[in-house]
Amino acid sequence: MEDVLSPFTLSAYRSFPGTAEQCREVRLWARALVRDFHDVADAVEVVASEFFSNALRHTASGRPDGEVDVGLVGLAAGVLHLEVIDQGQAITRAESRPLDPMRPGGCGLALAGALSHGWGRVPAEADPCCGVHTPTPDDYTGPMVTWAHFHTKIRR
Repeated sequence: MEDVLSPFTLSAYRSFPGTAEQCREVRLWARALVRDFHDVADAVEVVASEFFSNALRHTASGRPDGEVDVGLVGLAAGVLHLEVIDQGQAITRAESRPLDPMRPGGCGLALAGALSHGWGRVPAEADPCCGVHTPTPDDYTGPMVTWAHFHTKIRR
């Protein structure tokens, strides 16, 4: 029997309760998984935390009994894919705004854009990993995937 080389170097998925206290757990979980990818580990941790916090603040995931799903996939080609899946029914629309030093908050998605190779938000029914992005209707209230890609030089 021949050995088949897997295109995946990392594949992990976990559901977290939708509470602010869990943001630390998301960071620790992500950090533990990507510690071998030291060139992007800090960035993945920060962006995972930001996406999780946004899911709590802006979607049904932050309501009592809410949940947030987080996934990390490492590809042998040197790309780490992070996704955070909320429970939909958006309270406010996620968008990157121009930075304003006089306004508290609102910098997280700009930070995610600066730390990752790219990020986006698509309905959970779309497939963000394959580059096929379905336009999001303004009235869509279902679960959303907020994703980011990180390019790494580390190959496991």
